[in-house]
Amino acid sequence: MPIRIRRTREHVIEDLSENFLEQLVLIRGHLLRRPSRDYGVDVTMFHFAENGELENGEVRFQLKASQRLKLISSGKFISISIKSSDLHYWSMEYYPFILVVYNAIENRAFWVDVQEYVSQNSEGIDFDQQTINVHVPTLNCLTLDAIDLFRSKSLSAVEANKRTGGKKDGRRQ
Repeated sequence: MPIRIRRTREHVIEDLSENFLEQLVLIRGHLLRRPSRDYGVDVTMFHFAENGELENGEVRFQLKASQRLKLISSGKFISISIKSSDLHYWSMEYYPFILVVYNAIENRAFWVDVQEYVSQNSEGIDFDQQTINVHVPTLNCLTLDAIDLFRSKSLSAVEANKRTGGKKDGRRQ
């Protein structure tokens, strides 16, 4: 008898991480969509004003899930290994890019704004390495307030786009 495709615990945990994020996004009245092909972005949040109108902007997410998270610095951070090419790509995104780390045992998730992380840690990041250990603060719990913050960051990027004529660094062509 041929062996059938099996759904592993890893598959279940990955789906739970997306479900955890999606519930929070939906409660806030926004929408989460998975791209048809995965090129380093797991899901994208499209956000809406309180009156239901679609707003310009978006927030992209990469989801990492585990049974047990690797805690460091007396539990202040979660250390997660990320391909340096992915981290570089995410850091160059125009709209906010959020790395979410989900703990399946505790049904909790934590986040880090990738652009801010790379900017604040530029001295210690070597993109020539295969992987980089990213430290996600355990104070950054994924909550409804975090979803509001991500929307705010996206709207700020839209405003910056208007002021700079579409150039992230402010220079016009």
